[in-house]
Amino acid sequence: MHETRSTTRPRPPLRARTGLAAIAAIGVAGSALMSAPAALAAEPVDVVVGTSTDGRAYDGVGAVSGGGATSRLLLDYPAAERDEILDYLFRPGYGASLEMLKVEIAGDSNTTDGSESSHMHTADVVDCDAGYEWWLMEEAVERNPDINLGGLAWAAPGWIQDAGGYYSEASIRYFLEWLGCADQHGLTIDNMGVRNERHYEIDWIIDFRAALDAAGYEDVRIIASDEAAVKGEWPIAVDMAANPELFDAVDLLGNHYSTGPSSANAQALGKPLWISEGGPWSAEWGAGGAPKAVPSLINNAYLRGKITGVQFWNLLTAYYDGLSISDAGLMRSNTPWSGAYQVQSAIWTVAHTTQFVEPGWIHVDGASRFLVGTDPLQGSMVTRRAPDSGDWSTVIERIGTTESQTVRIEVADGLTAGDLHVWQSTEDSWFVQQPDLVPAGDGSYEVTVPADSVVTVTTTTGQGKGDAVGQPESGFPFPYTDDLADGGPSGQTPYLSQMEGAYEIRDCEEREGTCLTQVSPQPAISWAAWKQPTTIIGDLGWSDYRVGVDAYVPEGGTAQVLGRVSNDAMQPVPNGYGASLSSDGTWSIGRGELGGKAWVELASGTVDAGAGWHELAISFDEDRIVAEVDGEQVGEVRDSTWTSGMAGLSGDYSRLQFADLAIEPLAPIMELDDADATTTGGGWVQCGDARGACGGLTPPAIRQARDGTVHASRTAGDVLELSFEGTQAALTSFTSPRGGTLEVSVDGNAPVALSLRAGGQVGEHVWRTPVLADGAHTLRIEVTSTDRGDRGWVAIDGLDVVPPNGGPSSIDDQVEGVGLYRWDYQGDWLSCPGCINRTQLFHSSVMSSGVPGDTATLRFVGTSVDLYGLRASNQGVAEVRVDGELVGTADFRGNPRLGNQLIWESAALEPGAHELTLTAVEGGGTINVDRAVVHP
Repeated sequence: MHETRSTTRPRPPLRARTGLAAIAAIGVAGSALMSAPAALAAEPVDVVVGTSTDGRAYDGVGAVSGGGATSRLLLDYPAAERDEILDYLFRPGYGASLEMLKVEIAGDSNTTDGSESSHMHTADVVDCDAGYEWWLMEEAVERNPDINLGGLAWAAPGWIQDAGGYYSEASIRYFLEWLGCADQHGLTIDNMGVRNERHYEIDWIIDFRAALDAAGYEDVRIIASDEAAVKGEWPIAVDMAANPELFDAVDLLGNHYSTGPSSANAQALGKPLWISEGGPWSAEWGAGGAPKAVPSLINNAYLRGKITGVQFWNLLTAYYDGLSISDAGLMRSNTPWSGAYQVQSAIWTVAHTTQFVEPGWIHVDGASRFLVGTDPLQGSMVTRRAPDSGDWSTVIERIGTTESQTVRIEVADGLTAGDLHVWQSTEDSWFVQQPDLVPAGDGSYEVTVPADSVVTVTTTTGQGKGDAVGQPESGFPFPYTDDLADGGPSGQTPYLSQMEGAYEIRDCEEREGTCLTQVSPQPAISWAAWKQPTTIIGDLGWSDYRVGVDAYVPEGGTAQVLGRVSNDAMQPVPNGYGASLSSDGTWSIGRGELGGKAWVELASGTVDAGAGWHELAISFDEDRIVAEVDGEQVGEVRDSTWTSGMAGLSGDYSRLQFADLAIEPLAPIMELDDADATTTGGGWVQCGDARGACGGLTPPAIRQARDGTVHASRTAGDVLELSFEGTQAALTSFTSPRGGTLEVSVDGNAPVALSLRAGGQVGEHVWRTPVLADGAHTLRIEVTSTDRGDRGWVAIDGLDVVPPNGGPSSIDDQVEGVGLYRWDYQGDWLSCPGCINRTQLFHSSVMSSGVPGDTATLRFVGTSVDLYGLRASNQGVAEVRVDGELVGTADFRGNPRLGNQLIWESAALEPGAHELTLTAVEGGGTINVDRAVVHP
């Protein structure tokens, strides 16, 4: 079985869009036409911006790093791209311009998408360099010295349990040591939470306040209680009202996932109220709809609850696809091997507030309101003013609406008037400055806000829109090797993401050098723990491969190597397989049970191998799974529960060590030379050593090429194609000062733009396809250079191809495109990547639609196809067509609720190209796609 999953993030699901005309120039004094609306929602809304209706002080908008390991892969980006990402998050006047950053106080345990290394794995050792949140806070402060920093624990190391439990003197000492580490890093922490989304103890909070004061941290504020409201009430507010000592101890009230409302008790306390974790779990435009969508939530928080600070979970999607709640960050950066990142709309909808106001500004209650009555679904506006000048800004959001709305603004009480600046975002155009508003004869201003948009009207200047662009998407390197001797800037080996426990670099036992070492000695006080320490790496699409590693097994310990790992990280055991070896010579092959609750042993035995270093390996060939110890096969099973996924390392809580990781295909890589290509266009030349300088390359550079030749062109429109059979390909070309540009595509899917221009000497350039279906493919290169003179050369060397295995291939629902082996969704489909509903979805994701006429089409080459989906009582029936002919229906109805269920299978088809189409029908209910299996 082979699974294909694009490493290039597919476009967001198609949504019904509101057609908006282009921005028109100002034609009438006192008004700006932001679009050409067909109709207005209602009479104009009139507001007065002044000082007579002052409200609460604004505290800021920020985000959460952690809960858990959500920023992990950011550390492994090339330095240039890493800095660009950080600029988009924190640099004032460039991107989101975040004013708050809350980080996880790491506890060596999974807290949603992995674990982070604690500063105290044991009670007697403090390591202020463990983990990467220190680095992240330093980078944030470097860009914005005024950023508000906070810390919160989800889990805690197990020694605290032994010393009295989470709410004990031990945990207070633990948190004071964390603050001491912050001091060492030159960081000023503004606030600390109690514990994420768990019960709190009043006496402990009071004791913690006293301990902070005694240790010189009087300025560190306690925020409580970081949990959701209970029947509309904030429990901590009730307890604070009844307990004066608790009232004095708690400085901020933090609530999770409110859509705006607080409670009368919370507001009556007179202390700042925050949504200390919230958001729609998506950075796409309008995700969640009003009032959950990013700009709606910021406005609604104040209008509905007098909430003055909002922190989004999470900061950025820098964790592997397939883990819990994928794509929940403000932007996406989880392919550091490629240097690619995506600046999504959430960055700019946050900027509509953060680039126009500052913490400490005052809310103007008289100019903050819902646009239609008290309905949060019809849009809102919030105005804030500077406390020490006449500046002010108004943010107006109309997310999800279908009609425009005019707002008339009068400025009073000596606040700044004159020409007003306007910035606008729509679904298709983000954070664009518009023509200024000029006052009408009576001094008022009128702005017409488009449907489904965000507009900021301001007296301030200095806003900006960053223009940095990441590198092109490229597949995870395969084959992959790492000696595991370098922890890199994250303190962990690059690309390894720990799910439980703590994997750090330490001196090797019984060999020279340093090794990856599991340093957490016991289970943690957990939040969503896995049953044993684990770290993962790679691509969800890997199916048939071998993963091997040198493992040091101490006396009494057990080491494990994992493969085909693909699961919701909130489960206690991985979806996938493992081969383990204990110090007494016991080996086993096992797998995660469906649902992720237990580990199932499939085979076991003993070998003559004691404590010490051993080579441990597991390999997959369709349903054949083989375990090896020290180069010898010790076990073999047949099992098809898990068909693809990542590699990993695991074991018990002993001090395991790992070195020399190798993830490899089952057969040697195949090489295709440029001479194997077919070309179209008159500009191609084949460069060889005998030609001298050619294609922008010198003879020594050409001699570096395979077989000593390259194909080169600098003529736009020239095409080169390489056909191959396999499951992934790496394109090799050359960069040079005379290099040009090209677009590369596979099987008719969307092209990726590449540049081969680079200063300095000639170098090799490698671009990898995503993991592909097992079979025949065509890689197409089109020259796009428009350079004049002897420049713009595209010099192609050849392909390295992962060989085919000849089995069926799974096409995951998240793999989108218009060519072969991709799902082509048309209509109003909803995507749920990293779903945490624990229904055994394939790779934790599903696409669904209940809109009649919506279609999902898969184009493939094969002899049959199977459809897998989510079967549940609330699902429906779809029409099924093959090659345009109606062949039946797919019935998704049933109990119990389970994903990855065989819903429909085709009859035998003639070998060749085919097209499968699902159509939602009137009265048919909701249909979905989990994956398809194509048989060669």
